[in-house]
Amino acid sequence: MDILARQHLWADFRDYGHGTGHGVGAGLNVHEGPQGISKRMGGGLNTEYVKEGMILSNEPGFYENGRFGIRIENLLVVCKMENVRKNDSSVDFFRFEPLTLIPIQTEMINMDLMTPKELDWLDEYHATVWNKISPLLQDDTDRLGLQWLKDACKPINRH
Repeated sequence: MDILARQHLWADFRDYGHGTGHGVGAGLNVHEGPQGISKRMGGGLNTEYVKEGMILSNEPGFYENGRFGIRIENLLVVCKMENVRKNDSSVDFFRFEPLTLIPIQTEMINMDLMTPKELDWLDEYHATVWNKISPLLQDDTDRLGLQWLKDACKPINRH
C-alpha cells in the first residue's frame, strides 16, 4: 500500500522520509506494530498483513527543505467490504473507514492538480464529517463551532 501513497511523488523524483502509516491502539504507543504502511520492513512493524478491525494511521506528507511541508494525519479502521466477490473468488477485500473526523483545509489545495475522482472523495469525506459531527454541536453554546464546521465541510467549488 505504501507505494500507492508515494507514486505521484516518486513520479517527480520526490519522497517523504517517514512511513505512510503505523498501527495504533494495542498499547497506546506512538508507533505500534505489527501492522504498518511503510517502505521499511521488520523492526517490529510491517510484520503482519492488515486485518479487519486493525487501526492504522494514514500520514503521507511532502516537505521542501527550508521552505514548507504538508502532512495530513488521520486514523483509519480496516473494514471488510461486503458483496464484492467475483467469479466465486475466495479473496476478501478490505477498505479503510476514517476514525478521525476533522475537515481537511482546502484553501491551500490547488484544485487544478486534483482529478474529479479525488475531488469527489474530498467532498464525500467532508459530507461524512458533517453528518457525524454536526449533530454533536446542536447546543446554543456550539453555534460558532457549528458554523465553522459547516464552512469547513462545504463542497469544493469546481469553477
